[in-house]
Amino acid sequence: MSFSSLIFVAIFLPVFLLVYYLIPGTRARNVALLLFSMAFYAFGGVSYLGLLLVMTLFTTAGAGLIAARRHKAMEAMPDEEEGDEEFGDPEAIRFYTKNIRMAKFFLGITIAFLLAVLAVFKYSGFAAENMALLFGTSPEIPKLILPLGISFYVFKLISYVSDVYMGRIEPADYYHVLLYTVMFHHVTQGPIVRYGEIAEELENRHAGTEDIADGAFRFSLGLAKKTLLADHCGNLAETLLPIGFQPGEVTVLSAYLGSLFFMLQLYLDFSAYTDMALGLGKMIGFHFPENFNYPYMATSVRDFWRRWHISLSAFFRDYVYIPMGGSRVGFFRLTLNLFVVWALTGLWHGSSWNFVLWGLYYFVFLSIENMIRSFRKAQAEKKAEEGEETAGGSSRIPAVLTVFLGHIYALIVVFFGWVLFRFQDFKTLCEALRLMSFQTKAAFSGTSEILLLQNNIFFVILALLAVTPFAHFLGQQCLEMVNKAYAAEERNRERLAAAQNEEQQDQERQALVRKHLGAEGEQDAEEENAAFQRFAGRLEKRIALLKKKRERVAGCYYLIRTILMLLFLVLALVSMVGASYTPFLYNQF
Repeated sequence: MSFSSLIFVAIFLPVFLLVYYLIPGTRARNVALLLFSMAFYAFGGVSYLGLLLVMTLFTTAGAGLIAARRHKAMEAMPDEEEGDEEFGDPEAIRFYTKNIRMAKFFLGITIAFLLAVLAVFKYSGFAAENMALLFGTSPEIPKLILPLGISFYVFKLISYVSDVYMGRIEPADYYHVLLYTVMFHHVTQGPIVRYGEIAEELENRHAGTEDIADGAFRFSLGLAKKTLLADHCGNLAETLLPIGFQPGEVTVLSAYLGSLFFMLQLYLDFSAYTDMALGLGKMIGFHFPENFNYPYMATSVRDFWRRWHISLSAFFRDYVYIPMGGSRVGFFRLTLNLFVVWALTGLWHGSSWNFVLWGLYYFVFLSIENMIRSFRKAQAEKKAEEGEETAGGSSRIPAVLTVFLGHIYALIVVFFGWVLFRFQDFKTLCEALRLMSFQTKAAFSGTSEILLLQNNIFFVILALLAVTPFAHFLGQQCLEMVNKAYAAEERNRERLAAAQNEEQQDQERQALVRKHLGAEGEQDAEEENAAFQRFAGRLEKRIALLKKKRERVAGCYYLIRTILMLLFLVLALVSMVGASYTPFLYNQF
């Protein structure tokens, strides 16, 4: 069951939300969330739910042992810092070192267990194939069904136990770790949420009307993006450049168009799932981190990976790259660190050499960009030492041109990267690259792909707009109008309140004056009071007008958003029903 399946949208989600909101209290709602999450995961296989339960139990126990050892070490040397061993108590230092080593040992055992399970299910067949090729044998290659979302929840568990070891979080009980791990919002396709990011909301959260509305809209947007855009992009990619195409079957233009639609499909599909996950979380009070930030607007490969699958990049940065030394090392060690990280990144995406090649492909470009950045930094420092000043005035145009060229460069690199990502068969991959580099006798274009492009021209425009921040920009501008209307009304209310407070103080002072001046003082007070009443009356009229304006603007904004949400839902449901050419229950299960 996926978020874009009819059974989820029409049955699972409505029933879950109904039960969730009828139950009072966060504790009871957490129980409901856990039960529904386990039911959601059980659709991918009850036996694999048992595997998830065991892995979570092992991780919880490992984290508990790690925390116990860390606490013992801290008790011996609560203010321990690097270098203290020179003058500290030898016995305390030995006790501290012993417990830290034991904590590290338990961390290693726990992570090794999690990675071993992942390797057995995801990479055993891949390893057997390569061993057979290496030794020229033909053993029976194991074929294991990959448990649902194992790549994501293994990384979540690794981040949890690592954060306990580093003292970033306190260990939790099995119930809370299981709830964090199996939560159906992000158990199958991420984002890779860390325990510390939602620990507070597990115990204390509230979903107001605004949160529910925002979450429902975000989910509907993601559902429409997936069913209306991503799926059709996938169909067009397969039509124009089939996975198993033969030489002579595809033209050059068809190969480029097919790769372009695959590029669009990957972002629209993955970001759509993130939209749905974040929307579902917000509807019940969780605020998961963003996972995409319009990566196809990047101006460099480095920038692309700051925008694409942000939680995965952050995981490898914090739990692999930095522990290996990060960038605070020499050039050759830095290159090695990047090589390891990107080889692992590629391998994480799939058990095939093309994924490793894809990861190393980015390693090459990132290494080149790092060398350029280092060179520019050295040049800037040299100029600063020599006291040279950079030219101003005309720097605007070159800066814009640099951003534009950087954007084109990043898109080209990413485009061909997705070609490597798509074809697992190296023979087909090489043929696709030869075709796209004009090294075959294939025709440049044909009638079929041109007609296909003409028939889908409006869809192409919509898909291209969907990968840019254009719609987000429009939404932000509309929201800004609402916020400005609220702010204008609030400013005048504050101004009226301040004037009323000042008037009250004036009246108290005038009361004292009238005691001494008699009728003359009373006449002056009446005139001042009348002036204030006129001023206050104008402010109240202005506030009333601003309130009406704010209500109109806010009403239009929320009405349009509601209409769009319903439109997205209806169109997505129609698309899903249209795709269900087999009986409903059979298609869903």
